[in-house]
Amino acid sequence: MLTPAIVRRFHPAHVIAGGMAVSAAGFVLLALVDDVASPLAMLVAGSVVFSLGLTPVVTLTTDIVLTAAPPARAGAASALSETSSEFGGALGIAVMGSIVTAIYRGEVAGALPAGMPAEAAEIALGTIGGAVSVAGELPGALGAELLGSARHAFAHAFGTTAAISAVIAIAVAVLAAALLRRVPAHA
Repeated sequence: MLTPAIVRRFHPAHVIAGGMAVSAAGFVLLALVDDVASPLAMLVAGSVVFSLGLTPVVTLTTDIVLTAAPPARAGAASALSETSSEFGGALGIAVMGSIVTAIYRGEVAGALPAGMPAEAAEIALGTIGGAVSVAGELPGALGAELLGSARHAFAHAFGTTAAISAVIAIAVAVLAAALLRRVPAHA
């Protein structure tokens, strides 16, 4: 948690930029999940790191919004801040989810095994869960080939989206450092 001593010691622009840089490092770890022997450990580590980076960002942005509003408008400012945060999170998930889906479908479509029934191919193109389900119903080698292709496509799509998220986090860090310089540090 951000203690008053930490807030007084560092300027909000530096804390927010630093938090976004730490988040970017977490996203980089997530982008590397496919290339490690222990993907679950890397997935957990990346998630923890980006969450630790975002915590001070969320806290300080809320604080900046509330201190900028007149006391009589604090409730409205808080509601607007929370609504913006929720909307931004939902929009980000939707956009990144769409990117994952597009990459996954494009890669699976190009790697479907020959002789696969059209209905099974359509299910496998929908989601990784659909591909796993269909692969279990196909004959041995055909199911294994589909499962391997789908897993590779999903890991690549996930890694690409995590890399895009890292670039966005770095861009936000740079913007925060530049645009929040004039925000007064707390007394």
